[in-house]
Amino acid sequence: MNLNKNLPTGTRDKLFREAQAAYKIEQQVNYYFANRGFKRIETPVIEFGDVFSSEHQTDTNLYRFFDEKGRLTVLRPDMTLPIGRVVSTTGVTLPLKLSYSGKIFRANEDFGGEQNEQTQAGIEIIGYPSIKAEVECILSGIGVLNALEIPNFQIELGHAAIYRRVIHLLNLPETTETDFRLLIQNKSLTGIRQFVTENPSTLDDFILALPRLFGPATIILKQAKNLTTDKGILTALTEMETIVGAVSYAADISVDLGLVQDFHYYTGIIFRGYADLAADNFLSGGRYDHLLEQFTSSSSPAVGLALNLDSLTTLQNRAGIIKKQTPTTLLIHYDLDAIQQAEKLMQETPNSELSFFETPTNAISFAQKWQIPTVVHVARHSIQTIFHKEVE
Repeated sequence: MNLNKNLPTGTRDKLFREAQAAYKIEQQVNYYFANRGFKRIETPVIEFGDVFSSEHQTDTNLYRFFDEKGRLTVLRPDMTLPIGRVVSTTGVTLPLKLSYSGKIFRANEDFGGEQNEQTQAGIEIIGYPSIKAEVECILSGIGVLNALEIPNFQIELGHAAIYRRVIHLLNLPETTETDFRLLIQNKSLTGIRQFVTENPSTLDDFILALPRLFGPATIILKQAKNLTTDKGILTALTEMETIVGAVSYAADISVDLGLVQDFHYYTGIIFRGYADLAADNFLSGGRYDHLLEQFTSSSSPAVGLALNLDSLTTLQNRAGIIKKQTPTTLLIHYDLDAIQQAEKLMQETPNSELSFFETPTNAISFAQKWQIPTVVHVARHSIQTIFHKEVE
């Protein structure tokens, strides 16, 4: 039988130190959110395809398969939509503050360097129309990054309503809107100039400036307000100013008025987190007030925050934060009828472990190979040191 021992594209194994670090980070993040009053929620990795088939969700990156009854199912590509399904179908009472962690799956293009399997953690604040929900998400993100000792991180704000307002006023066909989205995301000055020439409007000055409207919040927001008189855009800019003023005590905040999230369901403030040692953002989120309409006839205000824990593990490793696991200093070889005494000694002795070898000689050889300085032999009525090497 020939087994394919390779891993599917975009997946990888985590061994020992890395696996332990990833597990610890997930614990730390969950503990932090719990201490801020968030309630834990878990959803299945497998969902029916309908959960992700909406105008808000692009379906090109889904892992699809059929169940035993021929129904289309998918591996969840994010957590927000499944949580929206739970909230709208279980009759839970709003408002809610929820936290989660788990695996998500996205079928990215080959050779793009992106992981198709990721560990994600985050929060969802549902039923709070107040701007304090955005403030809580951003402060929670900052607090988590500080707790994980992530160095030199930056939080960047945008506003989904700015992009939405532009394409609404321009009344763009779908294909043109897709091209325009890419131009904004890529900050293509040449492409934007060509677009404005072909699609003139009263927003020309503002659109032409969009690729450059990123940087320190106070400066950029002031510049932007001088480039447009549109009430919708000005309202969004004022909202950004309010949030920056509320959270700037916790971290330096920058803005990017051309920030467009990959998921289309965002309606208000959006944000991302970056760091000097990271190639891409590892924190993202924003307001999505109409998402629940996919599952129910009524909408509910909501804000979410998501963290890529795999990226944060890599960041900690690059920054030298992940410490080597404490080495074993005592190997306990034991006779089978002395297992209780051996177990008791292990529990009482830090950095010790049991030997599973049949003979003391094999236990000593193992200790020498892995630089364990001491081996003891536990018999029914005695404990004897059979190997000891001074640590240099």
